[in-house]
Amino acid sequence: MLHHIGSKPIREIIYQKGGKDGNPPDLATIFFETHKKDNKLVEPEAIEKHAQLQEIVQADPSLPSIEIVEKCCGPQTRSHVFGFGGGVKANDLKGGTSLKAELFSALRSSREDNKSLNEENKFLNEENKSLNNRLSTLENEMKEIMKTKELFAAQ
Repeated sequence: MLHHIGSKPIREIIYQKGGKDGNPPDLATIFFETHKKDNKLVEPEAIEKHAQLQEIVQADPSLPSIEIVEKCCGPQTRSHVFGFGGGVKANDLKGGTSLKAELFSALRSSREDNKSLNEENKFLNEENKSLNNRLSTLENEMKEIMKTKELFAAQ
């Protein structure tokens, strides 16, 4: 069995906890996953912060992530935003949050449409195969009839 040493990147945790399906976990889940030891929180500060995050998320699940972070940890102004790892700036999350929500909504809708169209396509392919089989059967029967007709005409 392979052993892993060290922490996982936040993006990997988000991916594993539902991000790959288009349903990323809330900040409380991300916080827990990044601060747990033996599947529980050990440090009192971490326990308190996790409880605060859970309370904010449960109170209003529709809040954008940056607002949850700012309610819990204060204004985020530098290049590191709490709960998102390095490289994510507060301005990246503040600007266009509604646009991101609209894009995620459109993505979910497109995926549902795609699934529906794939099912319809599968059904139509099966129907097409069935019709092609019936057509080839009719063509074979017509060939037999034509051969029989030629035999009678030749007599």
